[in-house]
Amino acid sequence: MINNYKITLLILSIVILFSSCKKDSSLDPLSDVVSSKSGVIRIECTDCSLSYTVLKNNYAVAIKNSEDIQFNYVSNFELKTSIDSKNSQNVRLAVFDSYGRIISNELVSVNSGVSKTNTFAIKVEK
Repeated sequence: MINNYKITLLILSIVILFSSCKKDSSLDPLSDVVSSKSGVIRIECTDCSLSYTVLKNNYAVAIKNSEDIQFNYVSNFELKTSIDSKNSQNVRLAVFDSYGRIISNELVSVNSGVSKTNTFAIKVEK
């Protein structure tokens, strides 16, 4: 009777042990897929331009009043921005990561003909 109890307990323990193990990712066809994340640059200015660099890709956008610009990334990197304006003005620049966290939200004074550059650290982990 005691031997049957021990054998039953051993079998039950083994079943629980194997059912709670993490599945092998080699069987998952999507295990090697890297999903990109999307952040947002929000800029508020009157007739200015924004240049930004994501990884090694450069982009430029002409802004009339305000604009939300989406950028995609898959790993940690430094987002580089440069604001140019034909007129001296205050410019709001806000940067959000893919989780909606505010990386930066600043109101800066941009003088005519002078570029205002910034660098922001964007991280993948929560």
